Amino acid sequence: MVELLSPAGNAECFYAAINNGADAIYIGLDEFSARKNAENFTLDTLDEYLRYARLFGVKVYVAVNTLIKDEELSRYFEVVKKAYLLGVDAFIIQDIAFGNILKQNLSDIELHLSTQAGINNVYGANFALENNFKRVVLARETKIDEIKEIAKLCDTEVFVHGAMCTSFSGQCYMSSFVGGNSGNRGRCKQPCRQKYTYSGEGFSCEQTYSLSLSDLKLKDKIKDLINAGVKSFKIEGRMKSVEYVATATRAYRKIIDGLSADKEFDDLTKIYNRGNYTLGYTFGLDKNIISDKVQNHLGKYVCDIDKFNKTEIFTKPFNVGDAFKIIRSEERR
Repeated sequence: MVELLSPAGNAECFYAAINNGADAIYIGLDEFSARKNAENFTLDTLDEYLRYARLFGVKVYVAVNTLIKDEELSRYFEVVKKAYLLGVDAFIIQDIAFGNILKQNLSDIELHLSTQAGINNVYGANFALENNFKRVVLARETKIDEIKEIAKLCDTEVFVHGAMCTSFSGQCYMSSFVGGNSGNRGRCKQPCRQKYTYSGEGFSCEQTYSLSLSDLKLKDKIKDLINAGVKSFKIEGRMKSVEYVATATRAYRKIIDGLSADKEFDDLTKIYNRGNYTLGYTFGLDKNIISDKVQNHLGKYVCDIDKFNKTEIFTKPFNVGDAFKIIRSEERR
């Protein structure tokens, strides 16, 4: 049986994930989370959410996945221990060196090695096992053939939907260098989502979103991943809205269960749609990997307009509250 793992950046998203079919939820605390700008959760309230999740048989994983400074070590282990004693099902950790330390002190703790560790082959997976990690959250760059081999060794968790990082497996220092906001400390300002002008010998390019990757969508590859032995299917989005979490969870719940989710994925384009989706790297380099035209929410396509055509636009089945965005042709693929 495979697991559907949904994000929750706040309480609303936590409940929405459960109500829409998540088998497990990953959250961050107000300390040591790689999504520092999410609302997150606190040790004082964590027990309340763990109890609620248990009522529905849903697991809760806590991401304490930033890189830790020496002066923070004592507090870091204190936070993990307190959350462990409350009954957290597993901890997502970036630093592989913490595996043996935590296991020696908390014997039955379950550890998942974060995607930021960059595991994408059997050698990395074996190293994770040697350091007491039960599961590896694979780098998005991991090829399907490697996933099959890794899945023979340990539990594998694979991202199936959501934003991707320009750098390998999230190991980016650009935000840190540009503005002092380290992605490895949960403060990435996403400079890769900005426009850049670049040039070289014999070519030049005006300002485009040259570094920005399209959002991942693997709904048509779920069977392939199940056959490869993937244990957990992960939706990115601890910074996303409650509507997004609910709809994405419901959509992949249906796909995993072998049902049609056309309506849910159509709804997702209305909730958040950067403009292009990609299959990423797992099944070969997708030609849509770069999203260089639109960075904010594009919405659902309605029609092309060569000139203002009142009849064509307003015969569509719109609802009260719908909004419209006009995108010039050169701003789209």
